[in-house]
Amino acid sequence: MIPNLAVVAELVRRGNRVTYVTGESMADVVRAAGATVIGYDSIYHKADLRRLEDDPLGLISLFLDESRVMLESVGEEKADVVVYDISVLHAGRILARKWGRPAVQLIPVFASNEHFSYLSSIYGDGGAGGALPGWVDDMLARTATLARDHGVDVPPADLWWQVQDFSLVNLPRSFQFAGETFDERFAFVGPCLGERALGERSFLSDWTPPGDGRPIALLTFGTVASSRPDLFRTCVRAFGELPWHTVVTVPEAVDLGPLPSNVEVRRWVSHMSVLRHADVAVTHGGMGTAMEALYWGRPTVIVPATAIDGPPARRVAELGLGRVVDPAELTPERLVADVLAVVSDDRVRQATAAMAQEIREAGGTARAADELERYAA
Repeated sequence: MIPNLAVVAELVRRGNRVTYVTGESMADVVRAAGATVIGYDSIYHKADLRRLEDDPLGLISLFLDESRVMLESVGEEKADVVVYDISVLHAGRILARKWGRPAVQLIPVFASNEHFSYLSSIYGDGGAGGALPGWVDDMLARTATLARDHGVDVPPADLWWQVQDFSLVNLPRSFQFAGETFDERFAFVGPCLGERALGERSFLSDWTPPGDGRPIALLTFGTVASSRPDLFRTCVRAFGELPWHTVVTVPEAVDLGPLPSNVEVRRWVSHMSVLRHADVAVTHGGMGTAMEALYWGRPTVIVPATAIDGPPARRVAELGLGRVVDPAELTPERLVADVLAVVSDDRVRQATAAMAQEIREAGGTARAADELERYAA
């Protein structure tokens, strides 16, 4: 949700009417952005995500179930355009066909086309195509059943694999694998930050540096910290050995134990406000944090904790934007060495600065709203 909240606010500011289907846990945040909320009882919100991080069948099955509940919550009111996040593509694509309306998918991760498959890059052959896992057949059958339940008769493979008429991608084109092969059906608008960049009117609190002149690091593993607390604690110990100030964002459930005096733990804080001042970000490879770090031209050190983290880690390494540490080889000493290496490497500094410039030129929130309005018209 976070990558598109700023777009919602911008669309509303321009006089558009936005209705947002979301679980009740995020309803107030969506209302604050100016949208009308259609709430539903989210299955995803109740799921044990730690158990599903390396289980593609379980995770995609969860997304399919979430799509089913979302579709059940939507009444007969028809929008001009159906806009959907790719994680719930079943709901978005079925609803668009049911209503006979154009659709736009929002892609906060790597996009897929005839030349690159994001799903294969995680669980298959690295993204170049070829055979998909056997569990895909079961998911296709369930997708067909869901479509028929809503009066949509279309091959389930079309709902899943067919390149859509239009997509907004929250990456700059050069960060996308095989970016040169994507045509006008994809608008690479980069991260849509809006008010998050300013830390204003946000459910994430702002942050200001201590002002003591020490280098600053952001350490975040998102919800992965709950399932891999060992990796997270190792990273915390590493920064305890550096004369830096480290901001650690961590879920409520994670107990880090006694902390070094130079480590500040925050539960809900704007990463943008930290990264504005930071020298480096250490993360599991979440695309949102990676894009926010690159927006400010900050290098990253990635410790990929799950299969989903693999593609962003590979891309950061390929483009010289940071370093990747194999979790099996992670020690405080190894992490310290890699952090010091990336912040002192002129080539990394040049690469991250160039990517920051491309992110700004991609257009972000304003361009995303422009593209949506153009497509609707």
